[in-house]
Amino acid sequence: MRFLVISAALAAVTALALGAGSASAKACGGAVINDWYLDGTIDARYPAACYRQALSKVTDQMRMYSDLPEQLERGLRQAVAREGVLGTQTTITQPSRSTAGRKDSGPIQRVLGELGPDRADSIPIPLMILAGVALLLIAAGAASALVRRLNGRRNSP
Repeated sequence: MRFLVISAALAAVTALALGAGSASAKACGGAVINDWYLDGTIDARYPAACYRQALSKVTDQMRMYSDLPEQLERGLRQAVAREGVLGTQTTITQPSRSTAGRKDSGPIQRVLGELGPDRADSIPIPLMILAGVALLLIAAGAASALVRRLNGRRNSP
């Protein structure tokens, strides 16, 4: 019985260790794309595997309308050269959002930059504002129709 408990504990620890490694590897390509999304450049250093994974996630629209594939290929070349000289490097360093690519920005640009989306897959703030205005207009129209209907009932004989 004791052997069964120890082997189950070892299996659980092994599964957690392997699962955490694969989850971080899956998130690696997304981290590269999110870094590019912030200011149009890839500021941090990533392992070559991260660039390869990010390249596999690039869609046709990204290839047509952005320079993401070129940036990823440039980063991949640099990572391969860096890893070829230094061995494998798995440290991922990312600059903070407040200082990434910000040169001489005024207070309005800083506030708008902080309000903007943090990741490539988040909903843009202007779209959320537009949806709020649309819902407000729909509510105003519904209220107006309701008031007209109630006034029409009062005025009928």
